[in-house]
Amino acid sequence: MRREASGRRARLRARVLECVKFWRSDRSCGVAALARRGGAADPVVRAERNVGADRRPTHAHGGCGAHVVMGKQPIATMQEAMARRQAEQEKENAEIASSREKKMRASINDVVAELLCPINRELPFDPVLAEDGKIYERDAILKWFAKKAGDATSPSTGAVIGTKLLPAVQVRNTIESLIQTGAIEGEIAEAWQEASAKKRADETKVKETRAKAEGGDGYAMYLLGLWYRSGRGGLAQDAVQSRAWLERSAAARDPRGLAYFGCCLLNGIGGPQDIAFGLVNVTEAAGLGSEFGAHSLGRGFFVGGWGLPKDHVRARFWLEKVVNGECEFKHLSPTERSLAEEILEALGPGGE
Repeated sequence: MRREASGRRARLRARVLECVKFWRSDRSCGVAALARRGGAADPVVRAERNVGADRRPTHAHGGCGAHVVMGKQPIATMQEAMARRQAEQEKENAEIASSREKKMRASINDVVAELLCPINRELPFDPVLAEDGKIYERDAILKWFAKKAGDATSPSTGAVIGTKLLPAVQVRNTIESLIQTGAIEGEIAEAWQEASAKKRADETKVKETRAKAEGGDGYAMYLLGLWYRSGRGGLAQDAVQSRAWLERSAAARDPRGLAYFGCCLLNGIGGPQDIAFGLVNVTEAAGLGSEFGAHSLGRGFFVGGWGLPKDHVRARFWLEKVVNGECEFKHLSPTERSLAEEILEALGPGGE
């Protein structure tokens, strides 16, 4: 009997010590706070005291054959206290996590507000640092500078600034990291991802086209010239580069390159004006089936521009090729095609 009681006490003691070890290891998370909230004493201490009290032997049958009666209430009390404490701790942890998340979200929102391009109010895919100390999307700030006559000004402050731009690679990496981890989400993140995918596709297309152009493809040269002219395909607008590639395309006898290089010469775009050589290129382009070349000659004869005689018969001849779809190489914009139709209508049936 004594051996059995001793074994039960040992097992009970081991369980209590195990619980005490667990409980005290978590004191830093709030056990002491539980006592301060009204518990007169630590439930573990109470449990240990009760266990000690339960070790007192009780005598039955007139004092013969002493045996120990172990109380079950202290263990139940301690387990209930631990369960309550665990629930309280989980609630406290959830509140802490929620508070931290709110603070983090507020901080991220502040960062996002600083990263937005002041011009288009979007996260920049190709961020640059301007001389006003602000971050902008490269395309947006370049277009801003291009629209301003005279001195360049800051979109943010209105002050006169230089046009030097520095790549902000670290800013781009930060934006990409915040989006990939889900720190930045919602419509603004989706818009950035869509723009990112489009710009990557543009970069790939430009790279492939440049390789073809370097290999002697006249049409690829024309495309690069066109993209540099308008700032499309992820390329910065550059009239000099545009003219250089169009000249190479014209040298390769591409009708589209001939027409646009002739236009550069006629209007002095990206270099000096040369009307005579410009007309040579435009006329050859029109003869080879360039829609833009025919359109240019038609307008020139209609108004008598670039030294051409005012000749409505010739104007009608070239513009009808455009409107009737007779040109092999169709590369006019809808606006230019509409203009050709308006001129033909103004010329009337007889061309006068």
